[in-house]
Order: sequence, then structure tokens, then C-alpha cells
Amino acid sequence: MIFKTLKRSLGSVLNIVNETDEEGTIREIYDKIPVRGNNTWMLICSAILASIGLDTGSGAVIIGAMLVSPLMSPILGVGLSVGINDREMLIASVKNLGIAALAGLSVSTLYFMLTPLGEPTNEILARTKPTLLDVMVAFFGGVAGIVSISRTDKSNAIPGVAIATALMPPLCTAGYGLARGRFDFFFGGFYLFFINAVFISLATFLIVKYLKFDIKHYLDKATELKVARIMAVVLFIVVSPSIYFLYNIYQSVQTKKKIEQLIVRDFASRDNEIIKWEVTETDSLNTIKIYSVGSPVPDTMITYYNTLLTDNSLSKHRVKLVQLDVSAEDVRRMASDITNNLTKDFLKTIEIQKLHSERADSLLKLASAYTPVSASRELKLIFPEINKVEIGEMVSVAEGKTRLDTVMLVMIDWKKQEQVTVKGKNPVAPGIDAEMVRAYETRIRNYMSNRFKRDSVRVSSTI
Repeated sequence: MIFKTLKRSLGSVLNIVNETDEEGTIREIYDKIPVRGNNTWMLICSAILASIGLDTGSGAVIIGAMLVSPLMSPILGVGLSVGINDREMLIASVKNLGIAALAGLSVSTLYFMLTPLGEPTNEILARTKPTLLDVMVAFFGGVAGIVSISRTDKSNAIPGVAIATALMPPLCTAGYGLARGRFDFFFGGFYLFFINAVFISLATFLIVKYLKFDIKHYLDKATELKVARIMAVVLFIVVSPSIYFLYNIYQSVQTKKKIEQLIVRDFASRDNEIIKWEVTETDSLNTIKIYSVGSPVPDTMITYYNTLLTDNSLSKHRVKLVQLDVSAEDVRRMASDITNNLTKDFLKTIEIQKLHSERADSLLKLASAYTPVSASRELKLIFPEINKVEIGEMVSVAEGKTRLDTVMLVMIDWKKQEQVTVKGKNPVAPGIDAEMVRAYETRIRNYMSNRFKRDSVRVSSTI
């Protein structure tokens, strides 16, 4: 009795067969399949917006690109046409999806060939190794999409589905890979796009079958069984790499946890203060770099750590200690100075807001004059490879314009690798090469822009 009541209650809550608009669903999807007219313009705009968002690392711009992307309809059309056995719709869906994908890939490739930036941001890197979780996002996003469209009373779920499945950004990541010759980025981004397309189509097919849409032409049992087998093989081929990527990510997380338990915590307990630690992976050997200040560490301790790693199935990892020529007390004092300066800046800002506007500008400049000192100390702590930092303002006038533009200029003198010396058993900060400089400059530019709320920040380096 209880089971029947529960079953009846769940049936009424989960029932989506009622209020299904079969004719309206087919018409709405079919009408939006062709890539022409306004759909073409929306596709181009979406590709450009997604490329800009990926290039600048702006999540807000990427979300905007997802919302205007017209890629959902051809993908839904593939699943719907297979579900109702409509060959004409299937051909049109596949054809227009191919055109749309090629157009998005071409536009993004052209953009990344011309952009002056082009560094691999976190938004790009996040779309180069799809996992099983991305498969689940695509599938359930597809379910939400077809269920919302099939209702008599249409819902507003499609924008959310577009954001969740994110069809255009991975396609533009593939374009970045083509433009920059990074074929690992190309295959990773295109594979994520392919996953989204396949599993949105699969979700559409299953929901259409569940809702029992009318089939145009009935298939014989042998053909139906053959189609089912082909779909199973295709799905296995599509999902397998994502399972591999997810397993690698899981292994990496577990390895870092083990390193933290075996090495990092023990090292921090020996009167040393860790600034940061990271794992640099290569094909032959993985280096665990620990940047710290405090008591000198003897070579026997490094040997002990390496033996400990080998005994715990981490034989490919080796410890490298980088001790800064600064005492732990100095670090704490600098951190205290930074906190005090930030507090002073905040209090001065409050005072400035209470003053007359003419006096506020001058006082604001006076208050902000202290912040570059704090920022230079912070940069040296974050990047021990820095030898000297100079921060100032630069005024520029564009040709043909009378308005002055103020640019924050950060000049950095990096330590050379060949100039690294050792004082006793306490090695100083490492040097840096040209390739590392380019990566660090982008991080420093973003940091200073956020720190000072400035749009124009220029970083100049000397080695």
C-alpha cells in the first residue's frame, strides 16, 4: 500500500508526458536548424565574444557568448530526427551543425592569429582536458533543453542550458590551438565540443522516445538493432577519453595530497615557513619545488625526503628546496607592514570621500603613493626570482588625440639563472629564463590591475 502510494506520488511529480506539445516542439527545432540570416550573424558574434572572453580570461564575456550562440538547435535537431526517424531533418541538422562548427572554428582561429595577447589563460586551459563530469553536464543539459522545449507552456531553461553545456567556448579553444600551433589545445577543445554535441543529441533522442513522439517511418527490428549497436559503439568511443582524463586528474589530486602529507607538513614543522610549493611535471622526472624561509636545511634532509617519496610509490618525484635569504621574522614583519598599509589606505579612502571633491583628488594621490611600495614587497614574496621592482606612472598621448592617458608601468629586473649563488647551505632565490618571464608578466599584469583597479598596466622586464 505504501509502495503504491509512493509510486503514484513520484509518478505525478516526475511525469512529463502531460502537457507535451509534440507538433510545436518539432516545428520550433526544425525552424531554427538552418544557419542563415540572423543565425549567421549571431554565430559570428558568439564566436568573437567567446574568443575575447577566453583571451582575456573574462567569465562574464564567455557567458554572453554562450547566450547568443545558435548551436543548440542543430544539435537538438540531430537527436530529434533520429528519435522520429526523419531523415530529411537529420541531414539538415548534421549539415548545418557542420557549417556552424566550421564557421565558429574559422572565426576564432582568425581572431587568435590577430590578437596581441594570445596567452593560454585559465579559461582556455579549463577546456583542454574534458572529463566524465563534462559528459554528465552535456547529457543533463540536453535533457533540460528538450524537456523545456517540449512543454506546451515554454520555460526559460534554454539560456541556462546554453551556459551549462558551453558549446561555443570549447570550439573557440580549438581555434586557439590551430592559430597558435598547439594541437593538444585543438584536440582537447574540439573533443569537449564533440562530447557536448553527442550527449545533447543522445538526451534529446531518449526524451523523444520516452514522450513517444510519432515515428515517420517504422524500422524493421533488424535495422533497429543495428542502429542501437552502432550508437553504443560510438558512445563508448566518445566517452572513453573523458574517463581517462578524469582518472588522470584524480591521480594528480591524490598525488598532491600524498606529497602534502609526507613532505610539506613535515618541512613546515621544522621551524621553516613555506611561501609556496608546486609540482613541475616532465616525462622523466617530476620536481617538487618548495619555496621557504627559515632555518637552513641540510642536504641529508633532502635525501631523506626523496627516499620517503620512493618508499611511498612516488619514485618519479624529487624534492628541490629553494630557501630565500630572508628570515621568518622578516617575512612576518613585511606581512604586517602590508596589512597595516592596506588598513591605512582603507581609512584614508574613507576620509577622502568625506572631503570636498577638489581636495579629494590630491589626498587620494597622497594615500595611493604608499601602495606601490606594498605591491613591490608582495611581488617579491610571490615571485622570488625578482631582483628589483620599480612601479610608477607613465603619461602617453596617442597620435591625433589631445587627451592624456595614464598608464601604470611596472619595471622588473629578474635574476639570471647563471648568477644564482649559494651562501653556505642556504641557496638564494632561483633565476628565470625568457619563457618563464612571458608567463609571469601576464600574472603580474593581472595582479596589478586588480590590486590598483587600473585598466592600463604595462609590465617591462629585464634579465
